[in-house]
Parts: sequence; structure tokens; C-alpha cells
Amino acid sequence: MTCLDLSLAATPSNVRAARVAVGEAAAEHMQSDRLVDDVRLCVSEAVTNVVRHAYGTKRGAVQVVVEREDGELVVAVRDDGMGLTASRRRGKSDGFGLKIIDKIATRHTIASAPKTGTEIRMVFELEAAALVDSPVA
Repeated sequence: MTCLDLSLAATPSNVRAARVAVGEAAAEHMQSDRLVDDVRLCVSEAVTNVVRHAYGTKRGAVQVVVEREDGELVVAVRDDGMGLTASRRRGKSDGFGLKIIDKIATRHTIASAPKTGTEIRMVFELEAAALVDSPVA
């Protein structure tokens, strides 16, 4: 079930907009404020990476999709920028964004190709109470 499908200009001011929108979507399915904050932090890091690295000096967009799938909240952050460099694909980076995501998310995957963009999918387990109480469409 899709909870949010948001497309924004990849600008620093829209990092906050993405974080707020995803936080609201996550709060509908998560009982713990701490878990919602974790999702917000990961989205901030992923969208910041798009803003900093995806387009260079060109303008571009970032898409954020939140879905509920089989007891998990799945958050995808996509761009159609230049893709990850070989060293970044191997996890070599000076930044902490992907390291934070690696520590917080239940799991994540990154798909990237030169000149076609990057998608990071972050998966967060929902609490048992949320699975019982949350409506299913």
C-alpha cells in the first residue's frame, strides 16, 4: 500500500519538506516516536545525498515513496542524476549519511547506474501493535 509519493526539486530547502512528509506518513503506521524519528533521519540523509551529489551543478528532482509491505515500512528515495561513482558504490565515502542509514534501517539496498540515477530503498520493521491497529486498504 502506497502511503506517500512525493516529487520535489532537489534543493537544500526541500530536505526538510521530505523529512516532514515522510514523518507524517510513518507516524500513521508506527507506534514509537523513536522509530518515526529514525525514519525521518534516514530520509534526511538520503535526500541530502541527492541534493549534494546527484546532479552536480544542474537542477534535478528527488522522488520519495513510502509503502507499507508485509509488516514493514519501505522508503525509497530516487533521483535521475549521474549515478554513484565506483568508490561510493563500494561504500568508500567521507560522509556519514549511508553509514547512518546502515545502522538505523532494518536493511537497505542501493541501485545505481551512470547517467540514470540512484535509488536507495530503506526498510523499517513495524511494531506488532501497529500491524494489528493500522487499517489495511
